[in-house]
Amino acid sequence: MSRSIVISPISNDPLRDWPMPHYRALAQLCVERLDATVDFIGIRSQRLAVTQAINDLPSDRYRNRCGATSWAETGNLLSAADCVIANNSGIAHFAASLNVPTVCIFGASHNPFEWMARGPAVGILFKKTGCSPCAIGVLSQCPYGKRCLTEILPEDAFAVVQQTMERAALAA
Repeated sequence: MSRSIVISPISNDPLRDWPMPHYRALAQLCVERLDATVDFIGIRSQRLAVTQAINDLPSDRYRNRCGATSWAETGNLLSAADCVIANNSGIAHFAASLNVPTVCIFGASHNPFEWMARGPAVGILFKKTGCSPCAIGVLSQCPYGKRCLTEILPEDAFAVVQQTMERAALAA
């Protein structure tokens, strides 16, 4: 059974963004292990970054929809997804409010238990590091290269995706 996965890899703050190569690897795991089609969403200015990340992957399984959907169409795409994966961002909250299984990836700049998306099937990825929680406001102030995010590996994220989808299926 083919799955639909939606990934929103870029938030409004680079401090919150999980590395794009990690998203690429996670998308590949979803395609290989879940027989998924992966739609990347975002605004028009994010299209190039996503294109560069996925340009050599088979286009029929990985689709760059950044800047190509209206807000209503984005809502429809989220509603139809088997799982939505995003940084700590509005898309994660939007997907969770639609009762869609949602995986939200947090860096140390925000407490996930205070800011997490709320819904019946929300999975959280958060790596406690020696420097977290941090109080920095911009990426250039991080002396550790966003360890709190770079040390969350795609395999770890995939495990949370699977758990979140299984939890949603059991609750249905």
